[in-house]
Amino acid sequence: LMVDCGEHIFDFAKSINKDNLYKSVTDIIITHNHRDHFCKESVIRLAEIQKIRVGCNKQIRDIIGEHPNIEFVLFTPFVAEKMGKYEVIPLLANHQMVIDGDACAFHYIINTSDGKKIFYGLDGAWFLRPSWEVMKKYKFDIMVFDCTVGDKEDWRLFEHNTIPMLRMIVEGIKMADMLDDNGILVASHLARTLHASHEETKEILKEINMLTAYDGMKLIL
Repeated sequence: LMVDCGEHIFDFAKSINKDNLYKSVTDIIITHNHRDHFCKESVIRLAEIQKIRVGCNKQIRDIIGEHPNIEFVLFTPFVAEKMGKYEVIPLLANHQMVIDGDACAFHYIINTSDGKKIFYGLDGAWFLRPSWEVMKKYKFDIMVFDCTVGDKEDWRLFEHNTIPMLRMIVEGIKMADMLDDNGILVASHLARTLHASHEETKEILKEINMLTAYDGMKLIL
């Protein structure tokens, strides 16, 4: 299961010496249509290799268009869908066209076949109340959060998280008892121009027991 399919996925796979990484992809879920998350040409290239399912909003389905090797799963907010071995629940994200049903951005709850529960929340700022109410019903094994902005003042904070925002969000998660006892918190989608160095950011986020993502990171649940 691939989450988002940007324009650099093949270069990335090559850079970590896994040129055949994409050959195992059977299902793709796309959060929204920004270039770092969605590239039509990358999706088509994957579909030329094998049949794939693509879970997305209506706008992205229309951009990709019909393809003999692509089966679309059109997501409705808060309605679970089967994607290969996974159950995927799309949540409305506080990012981009929130009120536009055809182009809304999604966060995802992903339930694995062995009972693991994953929250994936890139891009987005404060959680929308309807999404939070669904999230509170789960105890997650891993939660991945947007952390585009560091401690800087930046206009992106209105649809992306800052480190101070994450501190408050983590407290809310603790209050709601949403994380498994061995659960993992991860900050990702870090803009290099809006953060200190990776090592400095890593030490800052360690204070709230949150890991700092990096290219090629692998987590075993």
